[in-house]
Amino acid sequence: MSPIELILNPQTGLLRAGWRAAIFFALLFSPYLIYGLLPKTAETTPPVAVIDVNPETILSYGVYVIWAMAISWICLRFLERMKISSLGFAFRGGWFGDVLKGCAVGALMIVSVVALQIAGGGSRLSFNPILGRGQGPINWAGVRTVAAEMAGALVLLILAAAVEELVFRGYAFQTLLRGAPAVVPVLLFSIYFGWAHWNNPSRSLFSTANTTLAGIWLSIAYLRTRNLWFPTALHFMWNWTMGAFFGIPVSGLQIKGPLVVPSDDGPVWLTGGSYGSEGGAAATIVLIIAIIVIWRARWLRVSPEMSATLSESAPNREAPINLGLRSGFGRED
Repeated sequence: MSPIELILNPQTGLLRAGWRAAIFFALLFSPYLIYGLLPKTAETTPPVAVIDVNPETILSYGVYVIWAMAISWICLRFLERMKISSLGFAFRGGWFGDVLKGCAVGALMIVSVVALQIAGGGSRLSFNPILGRGQGPINWAGVRTVAAEMAGALVLLILAAAVEELVFRGYAFQTLLRGAPAVVPVLLFSIYFGWAHWNNPSRSLFSTANTTLAGIWLSIAYLRTRNLWFPTALHFMWNWTMGAFFGIPVSGLQIKGPLVVPSDDGPVWLTGGSYGSEGGAAATIVLIIAIIVIWRARWLRVSPEMSATLSESAPNREAPINLGLRSGFGRED
């Protein structure tokens, strides 16, 4: 293979998948690189272990989603001559059904995690005291506060999950699927997903391993549907049910005003301690079961609309589109 063939595929005339993924990340993170070169007047403060749900934070995540979508469109359009609908966020092809399935499965998974923690003596739950004390009257001001916090957290976590799915299961992940067996991007991006949470408060090797396992779970969710609706719904409902409903830290970060307040006196190996359930064995068990169930689920499929979109968006492919789990789809590098 000549040096030029290491960069360009001579049959398609396109950059090879690894270079396409590298360009995506270079463009995606260019604002951070530019910011890092600017002089600083003061040292940045260390991150706090609380998710600050406010309009500014929600707006910033909205901007992140728009930026990631724009970079994805640029890469699809100019690097592969593909349509943005192939990314997996098109409003067609049963997308709302996949959202509902993701929400149901994500919530059920966290309920199962909490049930395992309770069964193992690792959690005791009680309603947030702000809702009212003991058998006394309901504190309606507290109810409104908790409802507002939970609603704000839902919006924020939907946007945060969309950003992470665009980064870890979006264009870069998908373009490697078009040039390598599925196991390659699944493992690479799952390890990257775990490493990206390494600096979170109270993290451990166990929590990082669980986060990597969660990356595999979400990657399989994408492979079974070939859209980002299902994994994004799984992602944000897992986080919201854990943090805003049960009051458990989400990857080391606490959400204000949860409905339920858990005890934190259980064994850390089971509950994850101050990192939250994602650092404990209960989550490990549920994630492994979920991976197997989603892999084998007959109620998950690639919609005909998505299959057609992928076919139409890859005019220069060298082989028929393969929508299975064993290899990628579209052009082969």
